[in-house]
Amino acid sequence: MRSFHRRRNCLTFALLLTSASAWSSFFALGKVSAESHPLAKSESSLNELSKVQEEFGVKPTDAKHDSVWHNVPGLSGWMLNVPATEAATRQARDQKLHLVWNSALPKVSLKMLPADSIYRGSPGEKSVTLMINVSWGEEYLPKMLETLHKENVRATFFLDGAWVKSHLQMARHIVEEGQDVGSHGTGHPDFKTLTEDRLARQLDVTNTILNTRLGVQCSLIAPPSGSYDGRLVRLAADRHMHVILWTADTIDWKKPQPDVILARVRNHLTPGALILMHPTRSTAEALPQLIRMVRDKGYTLKTVTDVVEEKPSVKPPETLALHPGGLK
Repeated sequence: MRSFHRRRNCLTFALLLTSASAWSSFFALGKVSAESHPLAKSESSLNELSKVQEEFGVKPTDAKHDSVWHNVPGLSGWMLNVPATEAATRQARDQKLHLVWNSALPKVSLKMLPADSIYRGSPGEKSVTLMINVSWGEEYLPKMLETLHKENVRATFFLDGAWVKSHLQMARHIVEEGQDVGSHGTGHPDFKTLTEDRLARQLDVTNTILNTRLGVQCSLIAPPSGSYDGRLVRLAADRHMHVILWTADTIDWKKPQPDVILARVRNHLTPGALILMHPTRSTAEALPQLIRMVRDKGYTLKTVTDVVEEKPSVKPPETLALHPGGLK
């Protein structure tokens, strides 16, 4: 998705060039009634609002099944509510357009697809997600949480139930920081080797731990080491959960240098990428640079919950102000 700030600079309205007298009277609200001023009836002003939709509106992206990436969630878009924009602008009287946006849902949403695992988010916007699997490495979490807090980033922490019970204070701190939380099972078993009863217990026991200890209603499961089969997909779907894998693996558990982690992320930086990491010294040291690199390349960051709920990470501008060069 193009940056809204960049697009804003590119949008030079005819508000100052076309129908200038109409827009002048539009903002002279004390002299013109709501029924007669040009925003209510001027075709040219309505055309300008159409340009706002064209420049800043976003079409929704449908969810789909992919032979490589399995289920790829959709993405809601944004549609300008013209009547509400007109009303809000009339009421404000501050030489600005006050834009009211409605969410535009995809025609095909994730919940309409047959259950399957998810390896990436929608390519419909330039966003990525940080996934942090936690079964160990608690000594590095404070520094990582400090970085996320400072950078105003929400990641998704997939927590092992046994780890939560052993490190309850740290687990609660993750939740208190407003981070997204999912399940990583309990005890880090290989899900593919478990009987179906034991696999179901992995989901249920871990969900109970996350709910009773942390107050989290879990809808996400990241299988340890990415090992799973169709039984997990089916059992998770029965519990209204999504099986989450990854697009880019930092392989940080091998303790590479921070610049290696940065290079691995850079090489797989694509719209919708789910970036897997763990609490290690290398990751804690690389995280500030990683976030800056992602943002410098024009990406935003969102959670896995945002991904499966098909929520966009950026909203169009709420106001556009007139100035000599156009709108800003």
